[in-house]
Amino acid sequence: MSQNTCAPSTLSAHHTTEQAREHRGRDAASVVFNLTGYTVTDAADLPLGGRRVVVTAVDQQGACPSCGVLSTRVHQRVRQRVKDIPTGGTRVEVVVIKPRYLCAEPACPRQTFTQTTEQLPARARCTTRLKDTVVAAVLDSGRATGQVAAVQGIAWGTVNTAILTQTTVLPEVDQVSVRALGIDEHRFATAKWFKHPDTAVWCRVEPWMSTFVDADTGHVLGVVDGRSSKNVTAWLRARSQAWLDRLEVVAIDPSATFRAAVRRVLPAVEISVDHFHLVRLGNQMLTEVRQRTLREVLGRRGRKQDAVWAHRMLLLRAGDQLTEAGLHRLEQVLDDADFEQVAAAWAVKEHLRRILNSPTIEKAQNARIDFELAVAAAELPEADRLSVTVARWWPEIKVFIRTRVTNARTEAANTSVKQIKRTGRGFRNQRNYQSRILGRSFRRTRRRSQIHARAGLHAQV
Repeated sequence: MSQNTCAPSTLSAHHTTEQAREHRGRDAASVVFNLTGYTVTDAADLPLGGRRVVVTAVDQQGACPSCGVLSTRVHQRVRQRVKDIPTGGTRVEVVVIKPRYLCAEPACPRQTFTQTTEQLPARARCTTRLKDTVVAAVLDSGRATGQVAAVQGIAWGTVNTAILTQTTVLPEVDQVSVRALGIDEHRFATAKWFKHPDTAVWCRVEPWMSTFVDADTGHVLGVVDGRSSKNVTAWLRARSQAWLDRLEVVAIDPSATFRAAVRRVLPAVEISVDHFHLVRLGNQMLTEVRQRTLREVLGRRGRKQDAVWAHRMLLLRAGDQLTEAGLHRLEQVLDDADFEQVAAAWAVKEHLRRILNSPTIEKAQNARIDFELAVAAAELPEADRLSVTVARWWPEIKVFIRTRVTNARTEAANTSVKQIKRTGRGFRNQRNYQSRILGRSFRRTRRRSQIHARAGLHAQV
């Protein structure tokens, strides 16, 4: 099947022609000011600093918003001050001479209407390019809304409204093709205490939010309140059946709540457990054994003169990635007869890593046998609990080994979410919080895809 494509040189020439057609006939001031669709008619320096620029629209006709009929009959001209981006390093006071047209359709109930353009839509007090600038500063650069508003000389609400307007036109989740879905939670705000009105008992509330991410691209698809199975189930059931049918695997942390929600809505979809969290459970088991053994042997907490405490981070590192010097120090710790339990726990942790690093299910099952033998030989309650966890999540572990789908991009998205929260010094309005998350993620994913597309185009050329 043939496909109509344009070479890069053709696209560049077409773009240059369009620019030349747009700029043809413009005076020098209009070229420098470069407000699309407008011509500079006057400019002056203000006594207190800055400049005043008077502009008028190039197009001398307008379409009635009610009937759509074009009109060139001017009823009157009004002057309106609008906010615009700084020009020449200083703020600019823009005065727009806007014509009010008489509707040319006698049957139209609207008698007059004001001219609107791409840069100044109806009832706009800021140019479109100023709104695009502040949105890019907040969503692309990660700057605080208040800081951007102060720099541009506009209100915080103006910047926030521009961001909300941008995020309301994002593609619907059902329109995004997703093969692998990642689910994770993060804390929306600090924990708070409140007094129950009926029991008068003080209760602790930890405001959590659950994030749904495309595990392949890192695009944040949605954010919901809480981290309960009910909230996750509600978000999944809000998706179309066609969208759900495209899902192949869901990556989660070792969370029984998330697993139950996915199983309830998507019984046929495979679930992959994130291996990073399993390794962390192994390291946590080793740390608990080390701390308990130190208290039993020395009767106190570890100190830097104790080799087991001094090399506590070395114990948590991957054994097959240590240098010769690191292996030598590790052997000195594990050969200590007083800390045989630490050596046994370290062996259990390493066997767990071998399971997760197995390239095939068959090798993973063989590694699991060695893991269970190491757990039985250790005779440690901490290792027994880890073994129970591995057994409960074994089907999901096998899915991970076969698909290698992880929650890495979900965790990266949560890191970006936390950075947004820190930059804004927290959010009281969840709608504003979600708009920052979804807007920044969409623009970042789009920018990354454009870079990959350009790289592929250059490779073809």
